[in-house]
Amino acid sequence: MNISDIILTPQQISRNPAGTGILLSVSDGYEYVNGRATDNVTHIKYKAVFTDNQYEKVIVKVKGSKPIITNEQIQQKGGSVKAAFKNLCGRFYRTNSGEYALSASAESMEVQS
Repeated sequence: MNISDIILTPQQISRNPAGTGILLSVSDGYEYVNGRATDNVTHIKYKAVFTDNQYEKVIVKVKGSKPIITNEQIQQKGGSVKAAFKNLCGRFYRTNSGEYALSASAESMEVQS
């Protein structure tokens, strides 16, 4: 078994079963072909901090090309917005420099009041 075969649960990533965190920013995620980014947006990257997990910052990828919330809306709400990630999961991978990093994804994201 490789470390990349281990799938992390919402509880392990966020330290809460709902995968709830605080959104910090939003950006487009692009498709890669032969190791190079294309102009094709295939997912949205939500940078979140999980307060229940010692304020760990994680980028969560959600399929789609239209964000649920914009950076401007996050700023209007004081720079952070509570959100829940549906079916949050993660995997470790090895970077080009040989370090391990976490790749996280979710089926969807919902802004909470």
